[in-house]
Amino acid sequence: MQIITIAMQKGGVGKSTLVRSLAVAAARDGLSVLILDMDAQQSVSQWGERREAEMPVVVFSTENELPRRLEQAKGAADLVIIDTPPARSTEAPAAVEIADLVLIPTTPDVEPLEQMPRTLRLCRGFDRPVWAVINMANPTGQAEVTQTREVIEAMGAKAAPVVLHRRKAHRDASASGQSVQELDANSKAANEVANLWAWVRAEMQNGKKS
Repeated sequence: MQIITIAMQKGGVGKSTLVRSLAVAAARDGLSVLILDMDAQQSVSQWGERREAEMPVVVFSTENELPRRLEQAKGAADLVIIDTPPARSTEAPAAVEIADLVLIPTTPDVEPLEQMPRTLRLCRGFDRPVWAVINMANPTGQAEVTQTREVIEAMGAKAAPVVLHRRKAHRDASASGQSVQELDANSKAANEVANLWAWVRAEMQNGKKS
């Protein structure tokens, strides 16, 4: 069982969308997936209630419940994806500490990029593999993406090679309890998610070997 923690101590960066997208992509790839929703807003849990598909399983978890939830998942889940709250909290450190991989979603905006160093320090404190994921980017704003990569690299961090763009398909999919891959597997949004998941899975496999 491997664990991916999605962490960013700034809201509005599409964190829950990233959780849902990767979880469904992994499930479509044949993995048994559990989402642990540690965000008090419970956006992912509410999405799970709208779903008809059995996978991924979505469970709300507090920090105190986390060890028990993970113990229960052993032998049942191939992959656990943890959604952490955006505010400073004890939930994020607990979820980062046990992660095999930490992903930090950020939009190409000043505010989240200014907040990213806090999350990076948290991840480095636990010596966890960490990558930033540029999310909700303007589909026609390649220069903006390039500049965002440069800012991330200037922090001494790494940006994932795949970018998720701001597309209406994500909103439509969420409303029906789906992911963009389930809504339209041939859409641009679905292809981006598929490419991101392929990269994430390769990173996880590389981590196993090292």
